[in-house]
Amino acid sequence: MHRYPTARQLGRKTLKAMGITPEEFERIRTEKLEREPRAPAVGALAPDFNAERLSPQGRRTGERFCLSEARGRPVALVFGSYT
Repeated sequence: MHRYPTARQLGRKTLKAMGITPEEFERIRTEKLEREPRAPAVGALAPDFNAERLSPQGRRTGERFCLSEARGRPVALVFGSYT
């Protein structure tokens, strides 16, 4: 069994408490299962990417950060909504 249970395994009561239909749940589950094989394995090198740096106040700066430029140094990434 996958680590993502099916809608049937969860049951209608649980899905109703989650506010989602069985069809919606299965669509989301299918998307996750399709993405999972492409995800890096635990302990593998992270894929390179670049992103815009934000100011300490959370404002856009126009500066870019490229992960490969930080090779050999610790990197902390903070994901969230600044809106």
